[in-house]
Amino acid sequence: PSAAERAAATATAARLLAPLLPEPLDHVLLQADLTAVAPGPLERPLADTLGVLADVESRGGATVYRFTPGSVRRALDAGRTAADLHAFLARHSRTPVPQPLTYLIDDVARRHGQLRVGAASAYVRCDDDATLDEILADKRAAGLGLRRLAPTVLAAGADPAGLLEGLRAMGFAPAAESAGGDVLISRADAHRTPPRAAPAPVPDGPPVPDDTLLAAAIRAVRAGDLA
Repeated sequence: PSAAERAAATATAARLLAPLLPEPLDHVLLQADLTAVAPGPLERPLADTLGVLADVESRGGATVYRFTPGSVRRALDAGRTAADLHAFLARHSRTPVPQPLTYLIDDVARRHGQLRVGAASAYVRCDDDATLDEILADKRAAGLGLRRLAPTVLAAGADPAGLLEGLRAMGFAPAAESAGGDVLISRADAHRTPPRAAPAPVPDGPPVPDDTLLAAAIRAVRAGDLA
């Protein structure tokens, strides 16, 4: 069958089955034990949001969702705020929102984001924060991706080598440091003449005469005898 025929068959099946299936619900029943009961299938937007905000604890004729610090944090990580979550629950619950659930959301939201984690290729630190102010104000620093993390620390998008080069081009004299904070010493390439070849070793004694040398010596002796 063609794509159009398959689509028509799917639509027909959905129309025939619709009277046999329960209508999706737009509400849940919040409980005082930090659970929510869905007495039937939920509308897709409600099911999707609730699936982020709570964990499915059991399924059956009714689905039970449980709210935990981890599940609330998951919703906050997804971009929701505490006010969003309170409004969502009040809108979709047929029962009053229990105080324990309100307290849970507020407590997790209060602590959420107190610690921040990000990526930085390199950093600049200086005890004189005015120097860092000067660097940030310099237009030539735009390509280094600098961002202030603390009064005396800048994070950079550039790698350490690029950061050193960029700061030197701006007239500063930065020094590279190790993870432990020790200054790294870079040795300049020395311009030296190539080393001379080692002299040939001096023999310990006279060379061993070969046949040619022996023959010449014999001829010299004989010539002397004849004289």
